[in-house]
Amino acid sequence: MKRAPGEQIDNVERVESAASMQEELAGMRKLHALQVSLAAQSDMRVALQDITALACTFARTECGCVQLVDEHSNDMELRVYRGHDERSPFVQQFLKDGFQATCDTVRRERRQLVIEDIETFTPLKGTPDYEAALCSGIRAAQFTPLFNRAGVLLGLLSTQFTLPYRPAEHELRLLELLAWTAADYVERNRAQAALRTSESRLAALSLVSSEVHYRMSPDWGEMRALTGKGFLADAVNPNRAWLMDYIPDDDRAMVRRKIDAGIHAKTPIIFEHRVRRADGSLAWIATKGVPALDAEGNITEWFGTAADITARKQAEQRLRDSEARLALVLDQIPIGVGLFDTQGRFTYKNPQLSDQLTDRIPSRDGVRADEWQGIDQQGNPVPPQQFPGARALRGEDTTAPIDFRHLDGTAECWLRVTAVALRDGSRVTGGLTVVQDVTGQRRVQAELGMLAERNRDILESISDAFYGVDAQWRFTYINRKAEALWARSRAQLLGKVIWDEFAALIGSATHTAHLQAAQTRQMVRLDVASPVLGHWVDISLYPTSDGGMSVYFRDISDQKRAQELLRASEERFRTALTIETVGATYFDMDGRLTDANDAFLKMSGYSRADVEAGTLNWQNLTPATARELTAQAFQELKAKGSTTPYEREYLRKDGSHRWALFAAKRLPDGTGFEFVLDITDRKLAEAALREVQDRNAFLLKLSDALRPLSDPAAIQGKAACVLGEHLHAGRAYYVEVDRKTQQYVVERDWHQPGETSHARRFALSDWPMPWLTDAQTWVVRDTAIDAALPDDQRAAYLGNAIGALIVVPLIKSGQLVASFVVNQRTARDWTAAEIRLAEETAERTWAALERARAQGALIESEERYRVILENALDYAIFTTDTSGYIQTWPPGAEAVFGWTAEEAVGQRIAMTFVAEDRLAGVPQREIEQAHHTGFAPNVRWHQCKDGRRVFIEGATRPLRDGGVEPLGYLKIGQDVTRRREWEDRQQVLLAELQHRTRNLMGVVRVVFNRTQRSSKTIAELALIYNDRLDALARVQGLLSRLNDGDRILFDELIHVELSAMGAIDAQGQGEQVVLDGPSGVRLRSSTVQTFALALHELATNANKYGALAQPGGQLQVRWRLLRTGNGTRLRIEWSETGVTMPTPGEVPQGSGYGRELIERALPYQLQAETTYELGPDGVRCTIELPVSESMRLEGDEG
Repeated sequence: MKRAPGEQIDNVERVESAASMQEELAGMRKLHALQVSLAAQSDMRVALQDITALACTFARTECGCVQLVDEHSNDMELRVYRGHDERSPFVQQFLKDGFQATCDTVRRERRQLVIEDIETFTPLKGTPDYEAALCSGIRAAQFTPLFNRAGVLLGLLSTQFTLPYRPAEHELRLLELLAWTAADYVERNRAQAALRTSESRLAALSLVSSEVHYRMSPDWGEMRALTGKGFLADAVNPNRAWLMDYIPDDDRAMVRRKIDAGIHAKTPIIFEHRVRRADGSLAWIATKGVPALDAEGNITEWFGTAADITARKQAEQRLRDSEARLALVLDQIPIGVGLFDTQGRFTYKNPQLSDQLTDRIPSRDGVRADEWQGIDQQGNPVPPQQFPGARALRGEDTTAPIDFRHLDGTAECWLRVTAVALRDGSRVTGGLTVVQDVTGQRRVQAELGMLAERNRDILESISDAFYGVDAQWRFTYINRKAEALWARSRAQLLGKVIWDEFAALIGSATHTAHLQAAQTRQMVRLDVASPVLGHWVDISLYPTSDGGMSVYFRDISDQKRAQELLRASEERFRTALTIETVGATYFDMDGRLTDANDAFLKMSGYSRADVEAGTLNWQNLTPATARELTAQAFQELKAKGSTTPYEREYLRKDGSHRWALFAAKRLPDGTGFEFVLDITDRKLAEAALREVQDRNAFLLKLSDALRPLSDPAAIQGKAACVLGEHLHAGRAYYVEVDRKTQQYVVERDWHQPGETSHARRFALSDWPMPWLTDAQTWVVRDTAIDAALPDDQRAAYLGNAIGALIVVPLIKSGQLVASFVVNQRTARDWTAAEIRLAEETAERTWAALERARAQGALIESEERYRVILENALDYAIFTTDTSGYIQTWPPGAEAVFGWTAEEAVGQRIAMTFVAEDRLAGVPQREIEQAHHTGFAPNVRWHQCKDGRRVFIEGATRPLRDGGVEPLGYLKIGQDVTRRREWEDRQQVLLAELQHRTRNLMGVVRVVFNRTQRSSKTIAELALIYNDRLDALARVQGLLSRLNDGDRILFDELIHVELSAMGAIDAQGQGEQVVLDGPSGVRLRSSTVQTFALALHELATNANKYGALAQPGGQLQVRWRLLRTGNGTRLRIEWSETGVTMPTPGEVPQGSGYGRELIERALPYQLQAETTYELGPDGVRCTIELPVSESMRLEGDEG
């Protein structure tokens, strides 16, 4: 049965889909293997190279690259590329601007970009990317963006093709998955780098912080490290007894509870406790421990800090003691005192207040508030919201008392109340109130008023200013003189509290004197500058019997002004000379030092006798380098009266230099005064910081310059250039010692324009420098005068225009291997920082050279072995671990067995053995034999990925590094399958040849006997016999060209026979012949010779006497396959027409051998069914015989 065309197309599509699925699954396995390797890969460049290689595999190309977005500039940078020449326009354009036009397209689209043909891709037309791609032979490309989990673009993964091309959809999917894998790796790598930076910063913070830093195990059972800062004992090694070592006995239970609570909640632990100091004493610390959690939320470690709070704790204890003493005092005073919170509830009341008020202040007493009536000092009623307690809770401090009249139903009681707010910073936390019983005072107030009236006339007549106040500091009287001085009328002031009206007095000496007189009830007199009047007054305060006070005061400004000027001058002089941390000097306008305080004498090293001798001036206290600056400052002092603060060096008595900050001022008497603050430590710290910064910047520049270099000579030249330019030297070069040739070798040097190069070879004897072998850097600051320099060396150096030099010897394994030299034409005072920089450069150059040479040797070795392994495709060479798991799988192994490296690595070696060997335990026995004897032969059939078997001749050997136990095993095997198959085929062919020879000899004997019997003469025998032998020869020719499993085809046999007769041409066409039947009908090899003889007899008779011998004759041969109960059979119908046949009864021409062969031999030998008859116009013959079992009729497959 034939299939419909649509069904055939569906089958093709299903096959292609299945193949794509298999490829995608294989790609997923490779991707998984890559993800496993990336998990352990810390070198980003190696990882990106592996990613690029797999991308090329997925895209079926040799060209690919990876770009990453720079974290700071946001530009694309080419990180790795594959399959491109570094000098190609394509790579150069990538390095120049990162293929910006293409990258911008991907940034906008935010999806995979496939360019099937760059020449027709419009967005690239006219851009540098377009030209660079075409010039490099790139015709197609794909760009897959690398997004992190937050959707941020990290880079691009791209592959390129030399022909217009679009990868298959499953290949594009694999590339997208690979891009996600790459993005995850890049993000993880950058996060790890950031973590390392963060950890280094944390370590630096730990060093400079004053706090104690520690690390604990997840259960706090072990202290892993503690930096005590001298406060606590350091813990370098893990300590499981830390609780006993650091925590006092009384605090351990509390500390353990706090820790257990934090571990249970997985939250920071913050608490205060006592701790044992490094000196054994006890102290208080505030500790904070923070847990570090893994991805599952489990605690992996605790990090903590501890701060010394001993001083705070001691202060708190002193505060508690003070509060206790205060409470004791307040309990004894005769007035009520209390503290209340923000709700008006009393938190403390002394006994007197407990008898006067309830548990709340009146304004917040919801039960008895109506019993209180507030009256101010002017007799005006006060509402509850203006009560002193209410105002204090609003943050208003008021010292003006309010008199409260309390009605309890039996008697009248008067209380005088004041209140102030208590604060914590700007926040009101409550208030303090003072309550005094003034019931008796109110009763006698009327009597006092009358007495005051009598005295008023007297007070108005005196020349001094006068005022009177009561016990609450309210003005009771003010005379006219006081009104004039204050410029305020008595109407404005009477009844007002003096401290409210003249708030400037509070805290002043006048205020203190008032309080003193009120407390001692004694007269107080003082001269004081009035903050209200702004001038000096003479005040006399007389306490009165009613608790008030009478005050007389007068203006003494002129007297005090003279006294104050004198006192200020003396005080200024005394204060300046007693400063302990800042130097102070007095000098005349000629610069001579006239006086100085002890701090300056200590700073300068001079004694007071040196100052009093009058020999010190600014010139001999100033080094030459700072004299010009000092002279300018002195001129500024003379011109402006003061100097702008300036910094300079000064000379101590011992000749040493120190730095100080100077600031001078000219005093009214013409004397100069100057502050001197020593800043030497700051200057040294700044210089040290600059040196460290400069050194780090230089070493970073040096590392960046050397990192990409692999050529030793280039490394030497670049290091010399970087150091020489940084030091502004004349020359710099790296000298290697060649022990074989006994020479110093300078491959490349750096020198200033105009200086001669020292890049050459020197004999060791020409420059003997035995002092370099002690590993000490040799520094010459002036070649001409350096006493340590031998005369012959001095002459050699001066002859080479070397006036100063640094030679850094590099001693390795006790032997001088190289030195780094910096020199210049003139003398130079090399600084310690410059010498250290040269030493650091020498060591880093040596390390870079060793690295480059080691890497070069490694690369050369790896390349040599790689070439061998990649080209030995007939050899399966791979390694396993000690358990038989495959570790490496070179191309040769893949070529022999079919599995890729991604599929094979990590699998057991048994997968390469055939099933019967696996069942017999051959793989394990082979490893055991190699382990014990050092060699195990491996000559047997093996299994391939696709099910094929290959014959391997090889062996297994252990891999050792000098130890007894092997590191793994090396398997080497040659694929000799073809040789083995040819050997087997030779045996089969030999047996087949013997069989065919016997059969052929039997056929030849039968043919000869039959031909001899039917021939009348020897000549006829020879003619007919030779003709039949030719037919046999043609059949043997067909048989000899067959491979194993091949069969002679019927259409081929009939073509050969009729072509030999000349009846048809090479295309099977003939004027008298028609052939009709299916092609490819396979005949049994055992039947071919006899069957071919039968066809030959039919063709010979037709050619001599039948259809082919007569002009009007036609020969038609038709054949077809039949399905029978005995299998598939071939039916041949031989039909001749247009032949003039003999008359009936006449013997037909030709022998009867052919007919006998058809009618008797074929049925007997071939189980054929035949018919043969002579028709009226030609021969009719049918032959039906079995064909090869490999034949199937159309539709047999179902």
